[in-house]
Amino acid sequence: MLGDAGNLQDLVRHGLHALRETLQQDKALSTLNTSIGILGIPDPDEKNAPPGGAFRILEGDTISAYLASMVDKENPDAEPAAAAAAAPASAPAPAPGDEDVQMDE
Repeated sequence: MLGDAGNLQDLVRHGLHALRETLQQDKALSTLNTSIGILGIPDPDEKNAPPGGAFRILEGDTISAYLASMVDKENPDAEPAAAAAAAPASAPAPAPGDEDVQMDE
């Protein structure tokens, strides 16, 4: 079980990075094509989350902060989109070394 919000945010971000790797090259994750299912303690920034860690699905603008915190696929050394786009302060910060793993074909 995750003990703090930082770990939940990191876990969601890693999941989004993995999901992004399955997309065709001309596609990108967005609030229109992405949903996040979570079972566990709510993140402090989650609004209207059920108490006690019940299963919930985050969609639409609710996941904007997670998408904005992702490391850029083309330039992993650049700041995440959250910093570049001046996302709300509630956007989770990327963890050091949080980057996509490139696989050889």
